[in-house]
Amino acid sequence: MKWLIQNVIVAFWAFLLGEVLTYITAQLEGVQPQYLFDGIVAIIVGLIAVNLISWITGHADPHRQDN
Repeated sequence: MKWLIQNVIVAFWAFLLGEVLTYITAQLEGVQPQYLFDGIVAIIVGLIAVNLISWITGHADPHRQDN
């Protein structure tokens, strides 16, 4: 359950940050923003990054012995 809650929180913040970056980029470039698409992409990238970093650091213990 802890893993699920962590991923929901990451998805929320990734979506929020993606929306802010979409707005800033659209204003600088002068184009029409696509908020939903960019928010979904931000969620996917955020979840992959957090889970990959968590997996890598969890398996980085050189003293751990796998049987």
